[in-house]
Amino acid sequence: MKNYLYDGSFEGFLTAIFYAYQDKESPLITRELNYIPNLLYEPIKVNVEQDKFKRVYTSIQTKLSTSILSTVYYLYLSELKGFENLCLDYLKLCYRYGESINLAKNNDTIIQVDSFRRKVTLEVHRFNGFVRFKEIGPKYFYAQIEPDHNILPLLSEHFTKRFSDQRFIIHDLKRKTALVYNQEEVYLQQLTLEESHALASTNIIDPFQDLFKSYYDGTTIKERKNPKLQRSFVPKRYWKHLAEMCTLD
Repeated sequence: MKNYLYDGSFEGFLTAIFYAYQDKESPLITRELNYIPNLLYEPIKVNVEQDKFKRVYTSIQTKLSTSILSTVYYLYLSELKGFENLCLDYLKLCYRYGESINLAKNNDTIIQVDSFRRKVTLEVHRFNGFVRFKEIGPKYFYAQIEPDHNILPLLSEHFTKRFSDQRFIIHDLKRKTALVYNQEEVYLQQLTLEESHALASTNIIDPFQDLFKSYYDGTTIKERKNPKLQRSFVPKRYWKHLAEMCTLD
């Protein structure tokens, strides 16, 4: 049996899907960085092949639906353990039964697909409100995030519309990736370890952050604090990048 190893990119993932889909011997798909040798599986390195990527992408979009293609992308961005093989099983079901398979809510694969997509969608919704910017220049803003999932591509539309007249950088510390908007275009920039560290360690003094903290403290009614409810809306793992929360226990 074969284990198809890809480079971690979406193009590489769909290239691996191309080969694994045709394999009838229960193959696996694994990101190369996560590969652990296994005597039962032969590792096959899959390089990005644009023609194979486009064939799979176009096939899902035209023969299935844009909605299913979106779900495949969300599964990829989830980075949850085993998403590659879940996605392969999901596509096999979709090609066999059509888009109506998504209505089979008692199917184990569909249940797991829905769970993975909900987790990504919820985190995107949270970070639309959780991102805190610091001004590093005239109409130039910078923010740090460490999401559980690779949601940076999904934040692009919301923030470019909200801050269309400003320039900003949203820095995913965990993945060393930056979403950059310069008022004309928005793009993802993969950073080296040194670039990511230098950007993250920039000493930024933003007077508006202190004003916001003062406003938050001034409007808080101590007697009505409910830490348990607060954590249910704003999980504690996000607090370190929220100016109004970082001083709380």
